[in-house]
Amino acid sequence: MGIGIWLFFGLAAALGDAGADAVTKRHLTHLSPYVMGLVRFLFALPFLFLVALGLSRPVIDSTFWWVVAAMVPLEVTATLLYMQSLRVCHLSLCIPFLAFTPVFMILTGRLFLGETLNRWGILGVLCIAGGSYILSLGLGGSGIWAPFRALAWERGPRLMLGVALIYSCTAALFKKAVLHSDPAFFGVFYPMLLSGVMLGGYPLIRGPGGLALRSIWGWGLLLGFFVTLSILSVAQGLTLAPAAYMISVKRLSLLISVILGGMWLKERPFLPRLLGVSLMCGGVILIALKGALF
Repeated sequence: MGIGIWLFFGLAAALGDAGADAVTKRHLTHLSPYVMGLVRFLFALPFLFLVALGLSRPVIDSTFWWVVAAMVPLEVTATLLYMQSLRVCHLSLCIPFLAFTPVFMILTGRLFLGETLNRWGILGVLCIAGGSYILSLGLGGSGIWAPFRALAWERGPRLMLGVALIYSCTAALFKKAVLHSDPAFFGVFYPMLLSGVMLGGYPLIRGPGGLALRSIWGWGLLLGFFVTLSILSVAQGLTLAPAAYMISVKRLSLLISVILGGMWLKERPFLPRLLGVSLMCGGVILIALKGALF
């Protein structure tokens, strides 16, 4: 269908991710990490239900269910770490560390998919490392290794590195689940399933703020729209282009998040973080398009 269409879906997914993170950071950080994650899924449900009305159930096998069973606990864990990172750290400082997902996939991609990294991929890893170094400038200390040492004490980036590690595993599992079902079906079914699982666990794990959805319903619906936009755009884009292309464009959400953090949330310093995340995005694109990682 042409490069323009899948590129449109990739950019839409990036906008969805960045928009959801910005709204979460601005309006939900008074809640516990568990409730923050649950609210993101719950407000997406009305939009997902509307889409589900037009879908048919594909033929699925036992492999699909085994993959989903493995993904759910990993996804819930990643969501909790993700939300906690957003609570304790600037959006423009923690979100860029999701760029380490393809770095970790050097190992998980080889383990699950038998894929290796070429010289372009190695260059991409160096770009991501350089970008993270620039991001951590100004956190304190002196000397060439001071930014990395200071970063090690920043809880938000450390949590997001954990998320990136988990996502490097779930990315391979996501691909397998789609191959054993249908992209659009899985894009709707999976977040609905996660909503049910987390809602079932809510009586056991409450937290500050509770589920007072009425007080945030306006921003919540915008959040749900962004979450749904990301999920469905990725699902549709995967039917039009190789996954590597979609991933590389979707990761532009890192750049959008830093811009929103600086312009909307007034996070500082802005320019060093913009430069650092730009370098990291360049590394992601190199790995995804030329690094033979996915």
